[in-house]
Amino acid sequence: MKRFFLDYNERQIVHAAVRLDSRSGKASPFLKRAAEAIRKAKGDMDVGEVAPDVRNVIVEKIYQSIAYGQPWEHLGETYCYRGQFYQFRKQFCFLIADNMGLIDARRQQSGG
Repeated sequence: MKRFFLDYNERQIVHAAVRLDSRSGKASPFLKRAAEAIRKAKGDMDVGEVAPDVRNVIVEKIYQSIAYGQPWEHLGETYCYRGQFYQFRKQFCFLIADNMGLIDARRQQSGG
């Protein structure tokens, strides 16, 4: 399994992008880039072989967790266990960072 590692600064940028995306507001170039990166990350998420509606719930719960700072325990039905949820969340953050251009080519190949 790939390691989806982000350093502190990358993680802060990704979390800020998701938090800002979750609010309606004036669309700056950063917000437009973030929204596109999030949309691509949602489409590229690999959550295994599950039904499309279950996949959508998992991805939206991950988004909700980041946007509102909610832990797994407060999200309700996520269709995955705690450890798996946080692995998916790391993957989602890595994909957003990658789509925003924060990950260099060497790290893109190794997944972190």
